[in-house]
Amino acid sequence: MSVSNVKKIERRLIRQLSAPLHDHSTEFDYKHSTWHLWKTLTSSVKTHKLDLNFILCFLSSYKCAQRIILVQDLEFEYDYKLIDMILEQPESLIRSCTLAMLIEPIDLYVRDFHDLLILKSNDKSNNDISRKLVQILLSLDNDDTQKFKETYKSLFENSVETDIEVVQGEKTNMSKLLIQLLEGKRKEESTHSLSAAKLIAKKLSEADEGDKLGIDYDTFIKIFTHDAFAQLSAIFDMYEDQYGHPIQLAIEYQCQSKIEAECFQDIVEYTRSPSGYHAKILRQALDKKPIDYTTLIRTIIGHECK
Repeated sequence: MSVSNVKKIERRLIRQLSAPLHDHSTEFDYKHSTWHLWKTLTSSVKTHKLDLNFILCFLSSYKCAQRIILVQDLEFEYDYKLIDMILEQPESLIRSCTLAMLIEPIDLYVRDFHDLLILKSNDKSNNDISRKLVQILLSLDNDDTQKFKETYKSLFENSVETDIEVVQGEKTNMSKLLIQLLEGKRKEESTHSLSAAKLIAKKLSEADEGDKLGIDYDTFIKIFTHDAFAQLSAIFDMYEDQYGHPIQLAIEYQCQSKIEAECFQDIVEYTRSPSGYHAKILRQALDKKPIDYTTLIRTIIGHECK
């Protein structure tokens, strides 16, 4: 395939991924939609060529829950296992996009997380992978986190915590951060305590000055992974307003490596603007050479309901 054709495919995929997802009508007629999809698949079976472009465009018009219903009904009514049919196709960008459309977002996150752990085990120095692991977990609420752990165990037999410690190292700071995020015990109230924010901001400033311990590292991790986002935002604002430094300075004093500091800074950015944080991730994925389609797919398709 020529370079120009590859570029055309990339541009088309980005447009399809970015297209707004909507219902065909106010009522979801899954029987009719399943029948329409089956008719097209029947033609594909006869010609021995699955039209992935049509399937992707067709599925992009439905919400995640509706797509799952279509896949299940297609198998129940017509004995067509769409996921298996797509898996039989050669690996390609459009195949990856289409498969992502056919599974629950949690399944998508889990599979990507596992793939990233494998990559990390083969490339210990690739810190970009560690940040992506944090990115996946950061936007999960407590219920999603429990589903994530259950799904991971079901798919890969080991617990996700065990695999993290095998790859990242047992009791390392990165392992601690990821495992604390996976506890799924973040407070979810929208209110915050100014007195608590003031106390923690003071402790962080003491560490900056270098004459006191301030906050021990385990407590620092627990604050970032268990406090409500509203409380974290209050802490960051209080620190910056009271002591005249960006919260990044406090993070750098607490962390022992650049990658740790970057992961905590990601939490700050997500806390202050989830949409801005994800927009930044998309921009970075698009700027990669080659484009990071795995991150694009996970971020756009996985977050369509958020």
